[in-house]
Amino acid sequence: MHAGVIRSTYKKGDLNQVVKEYKESALPALASHQGSRSGMLLVDHDSGEAISIAIYEDEASAKAFAPKAVKLLESFKKYRSSTSEPKRELFEIATSTQQETKAVVERGLKAFNAHDLEAVARDSAPDIELTAPGGVKVKGVQGVKEYNQSWIKAFPDARIENKKLIAQGNTVVVEGTFSGTHTGPLKTPMGEVPPTGRKLKGDFIQVFEIDRGLVKRNYLMYDQVDVMTQLGMAPAGAKSTA
Repeated sequence: MHAGVIRSTYKKGDLNQVVKEYKESALPALASHQGSRSGMLLVDHDSGEAISIAIYEDEASAKAFAPKAVKLLESFKKYRSSTSEPKRELFEIATSTQQETKAVVERGLKAFNAHDLEAVARDSAPDIELTAPGGVKVKGVQGVKEYNQSWIKAFPDARIENKKLIAQGNTVVVEGTFSGTHTGPLKTPMGEVPPTGRKLKGDFIQVFEIDRGLVKRNYLMYDQVDVMTQLGMAPAGAKSTA
């Protein structure tokens, strides 16, 4: 990822107006820009100094925002306390808490697709907690490993498609799709479901909490009724109570 940084000094009496206009013009411009991730404005009310920081997916998207940045700088010119023109600087984000947190989850998804549950375990905290539909609550690395193994045993070709991944602080949210062929026994809270030979494809949401580089909490959400319906264990049109 890359960051665009602009340092400016404004008239102290105009800082509140600067913040207001930044919310109304700069943030929407960033939000609509392809490849933009976030934006923030830091201000020092004692000195009038301000730092605008915009985060982008890559260098190309950061450079592509340059013409919009020029227009925005011109609109804030009336509030500046000095005649010197602020310069927009681009930096590569070499590392960050957010990047490291995201990397832990991405490694786990890749390891699951390789059915390498030992690799998943290495990125799990000793007291990891997993919560899943059906009242499933598992604590500890071995318990989580066994839960994952139950899905791979039931679906030997199990695979996860990561459709969207959002990292914020120590929390990562994954929107994904699970797919596989039911050729093995599936362990569920209601009992074991024998192989049906059917294909399964279902959406899920997973929320991870990361602590010191390890997964501390794994909260999985999916539609149980949809799974059972696809496997022929529930009538079509049945509704989930989740």
